[in-house]
Amino acid sequence: MVDQRNVCVRCGEELKGVFCYSCGEKKLEKQDKKLSHFFEELIASVFVADGKFLSTIKLLITRPGELTRNFVIGIRRKYLSPLQLFFFANLIYFIFPIISTFNTSLEVQMYQLPYSSQIERVVNTYLAKSGENKELFKTNYERVSNSNGKLLLIILVVLQGLFLKLLFFKREDLYLIDFFAGSAYFYGFYILFALVLFPALFNLGVGLFSFSIGGMMNEATLSIILLAVVIVYMYALIKGGYNTSKGGAIWRSLLLGVFLIPSFIIYRYVLFWVTFWMVA
Repeated sequence: MVDQRNVCVRCGEELKGVFCYSCGEKKLEKQDKKLSHFFEELIASVFVADGKFLSTIKLLITRPGELTRNFVIGIRRKYLSPLQLFFFANLIYFIFPIISTFNTSLEVQMYQLPYSSQIERVVNTYLAKSGENKELFKTNYERVSNSNGKLLLIILVVLQGLFLKLLFFKREDLYLIDFFAGSAYFYGFYILFALVLFPALFNLGVGLFSFSIGGMMNEATLSIILLAVVIVYMYALIKGGYNTSKGGAIWRSLLLGVFLIPSFIIYRYVLFWVTFWMVA
């Protein structure tokens, strides 16, 4: 009679070692239940497993299109998947929100966006019916919006992936998933380096060397710099990732830079409604 302790709980096969030869499930042992083991596996899966993390980050910086190209042709186990990288970047941005690019205050939602007249009516109607103090509502709204803004970044990945597919509608060898992958790698780079690392290094330099740039680094200047980074990086990603000519990569990256404006508007519109439904 087979000892049930040596039977795979997933498929029922008799275990000959720690791992099941049939389905690959690991035999659960006492140390696997410890909290310390959970965190060890978490850290290993992100940072050190098979060297995926370092090799992915290296290619992300030095050869922007290489990760996307590898995904397209089927080389995937060697690097973090597009979603793994995106969610890791999102987690870092959640912990270190140096630039609040993706957060939108209630004032901006109500008065500074193309759809603001609708939002203003909705908020004022709610406040009139509920009798809630506007400042209290604003505080609660922006607290929840700050968290939602990071969780909903996947919307930007989807929108850019769909737009990329439109730009390559004649390429029958490329599938929608290939464009979602390129979009996820792009936003992984954008979040990690444009919104976290670059501002952190800049602030460190200001603190160490005590220099000031006055009004030079305002929101408009920063937006121009980030837009330039977006276009240059997308050019390299499109050219290398989708095997495109220089000319084709140039006009597509320029259009993607322009597309950021409506995509951010759509993202903020969705962000408002998700947040409003949670706090109203």
